[in-house]
Amino acid sequence: MRNLYAVIIILCSLLNQTTNAQTISFELKTSPNIVFDFNTIQEYMSGIVIMNAVTLNINTTERFDIYVGATTTAPGFWNVGSTYSTGGIPPPISILQLQFRNASSTSQVSGFFPLQDIAIASRTYIIGTSLSDVLVACPAGGTNSPGDYLTTPSCYKFNVDLKIVPGLTYQSGLYDLRVDYVIVEDL
Repeated sequence: MRNLYAVIIILCSLLNQTTNAQTISFELKTSPNIVFDFNTIQEYMSGIVIMNAVTLNINTTERFDIYVGATTTAPGFWNVGSTYSTGGIPPPISILQLQFRNASSTSQVSGFFPLQDIAIASRTYIIGTSLSDVLVACPAGGTNSPGDYLTTPSCYKFNVDLKIVPGLTYQSGLYDLRVDYVIVEDL
């Protein structure tokens, strides 16, 4: 039986921007390491979902954007720790799917979506775009208005669910992946 171990190393890029005492920040409130351990054919075929794997708390006095993406050694593929077989192909980062949720449904992306590289052309924007955005007040979808998770958690506290459905085509082994969550001022 094949074993595919995937260690996802979550790195939250913390960006504190200061403009006339204005700040944008967020906190990771969960473990930065999440392990997916595939031991049965059923897990390979149906996948594994980890609900609330990551919690992101936002605190901002400025309009903001949030995007997510992977940083890897070989663009588009998981980093290889070790392999257990010669058959199969290396897993692409897109087998990891994410879902951002909060009580006000402010994420611009609904449901699970495949992870992409962090390169500018591949970023997945959860809030905002790469361009300057108009102010969107909470609880509207895509809210980018100033606020914080302590006073309005329904808008500024995100739970991130992770899902992997590898199937049987990928080379079994130990893999890791860095997922970057980035918050920036919407300029």
